[in-house]
Amino acid sequence: MPYKGIVKGNVVLLREGAELFDGMRVLVTPEEEVETEPNFDADPFLHVEEWAPISPEDAPRDLAHQHDHYLYGMEKK
Repeated sequence: MPYKGIVKGNVVLLREGAELFDGMRVLVTPEEEVETEPNFDADPFLHVEEWAPISPEDAPRDLAHQHDHYLYGMEKK
């Protein structure tokens, strides 16, 4: 049965409910994605006044379809 936890100071802290006994041999396999707190200040979508055109006439015609390009600089689809 797999258990989930997090590493702090080179020690694996398991979530509540994990009952492993002292001396038990385990194999720790890191997940590819690390669960972190989101950095909302870094999301340009929340700072619309910095990237959005002032009036609809100034907006690119493909803004709705290509928003990732205009927000994050990704290649156009």
